[in-house]
Amino acid sequence: MIIECPRCTSRYEVADGLIGPAGKSVRCAKCSNVWLARPVGEADTAPPPQWPEAPQRAGGSFPTEIPVTPEPPEDPALAEFRDAQRPESGGSGMAGKKEGGGFARFPDPSEPPPPPRPRLGGAATIGWAVTVILLGAGAWAAYSWRDAVMEAWPPSQRVYLALGLGADPPPPASR
Repeated sequence: MIIECPRCTSRYEVADGLIGPAGKSVRCAKCSNVWLARPVGEADTAPPPQWPEAPQRAGGSFPTEIPVTPEPPEDPALAEFRDAQRPESGGSGMAGKKEGGGFARFPDPSEPPPPPRPRLGGAATIGWAVTVILLGAGAWAAYSWRDAVMEAWPPSQRVYLALGLGADPPPPASR
């Protein structure tokens, strides 16, 4: 029997017994297309396979509406938590807290957002600049006076050696 790829029209000779009456899924060696090959003469007369019927309930067909499940009762601890968040309830809260008790207050979508925090502006920039200058000055001093630091604090020799800044080894003795 000869089968033909529907995509690239390549033809293949297949033994008659390999493809049964229901057909067989085959792949084209040329274009890799996969299709259902059927025996000659039955391709036109055989009806396409049908899907099985939908399963039926014991009492008839499936319901058209899904029943609504009742909501479970609210947990008393959750109700207490919500009450403690409301500023008008006073809440038991911690001492020193002005509103909302000691719990975090979640934002309410109907409330306007809180105003943005004020920017620190120049104070933060000056603080960062002073910090960078002090760190740089400390690094420069540790490098410049490394011999004095290693002499005063011998464990620092390992740090300087690890950084490649240790004392130079003495020159070899000449003869």
